[in-house]
Amino acid sequence: MSGGLEEETRKRKARLQVLREARQKLTQPNDNIENDNNGLTVDSGDFKSTEENQEQTTEQAERGDTVEKSVDGVIEAVLAERQEAIASSDLDIVAIAPRRANWDLKHDLQQRLEKLKPQNDAAVADSIRERIQESGDADDLAGAVEAKARTTKEAE
Repeated sequence: MSGGLEEETRKRKARLQVLREARQKLTQPNDNIENDNNGLTVDSGDFKSTEENQEQTTEQAERGDTVEKSVDGVIEAVLAERQEAIASSDLDIVAIAPRRANWDLKHDLQQRLEKLKPQNDAAVADSIRERIQESGDADDLAGAVEAKARTTKEAE
């Protein structure tokens, strides 16, 4: 086993040396760029184009076989299984109840309502003005607004 490790180490050192030399050639200015190939060769890989491979890929392209189409049935099946699991399981009220009971809802909403109160008061005053102008008693506008303000304060 140690012989295999030593061989791997030698191979790795050789690869690193080739990479160092290639980096040095790239960093050093070179006068003759046309003849420089940096000592690197391009490996074409294991792909071999044959007529059979080309025919197979063209047939798939013509049929429109795609990964998305082949996965469509799987997605629908998984979604159906999840829906069945949810429907079959008994819903427990404890499971859907909130973790922390919020009994003081009015207190929680009070801050939001305080921000809206000036807008609400302005809208009420506008609606009162419109009613008074429609009825023709424009002189009583100030009195009506004061009366409405008193009733809202008493209601609170």
